[in-house]
Amino acid sequence: MSRFVLFTCMAFLTAFVGASWAMRGFPVTLSSPIGALTPTLTSSFGDESAKAHERKAWEAEHTLQSDKDPQLDALRMDALQAGTAYAMSPCDKTMKANLIAATAAYARGWVKIYDCQTPAMGMFCSEKKRDQANAAYSTPLDVRVKAQLAEAFDQKGIVKEDFPEDIRLAVLPFAGPGLWNDPSPVCLPQQRGTNSR
Repeated sequence: MSRFVLFTCMAFLTAFVGASWAMRGFPVTLSSPIGALTPTLTSSFGDESAKAHERKAWEAEHTLQSDKDPQLDALRMDALQAGTAYAMSPCDKTMKANLIAATAAYARGWVKIYDCQTPAMGMFCSEKKRDQANAAYSTPLDVRVKAQLAEAFDQKGIVKEDFPEDIRLAVLPFAGPGLWNDPSPVCLPQQRGTNSR
């Protein structure tokens, strides 16, 4: 019987200590040299400040990878976003138009630095300016942009003739080998369906 009373008292004492600890918010104090525990996630789902913090961290990561030229960074980010969007939706006409515009603007930036009237005939232009243009377009962010553009153009569906004639040859190095003259095999069934209506 004495055991029963002892266990009952211990159960009530444990419940009392646990309830009072819970009412105080489960405080924890550490006496070890490691220090106090701190929460790693301070925001809740959908918290705007958390989204802003994530966006700033993302921008900081990508800004470090560029040469911090605001005009070139805008061209890089537009091309990166357009390439990503087209790779996910290659049959969307808006995504196609955005990719063509962003890639053309990105290539025009390179041509502007190169300052050569006929980039295809580069042997008659300044090697120094060509090297400057290539250096400006070789940051880690540019490498990422070129990889994303190559992935987008591998979806096919965009041909050289979709680009303005004055920039067509300058686009080729940025588009990768995927800038074909063939229609997109992914979009053909959709195109056939809309043409039969």
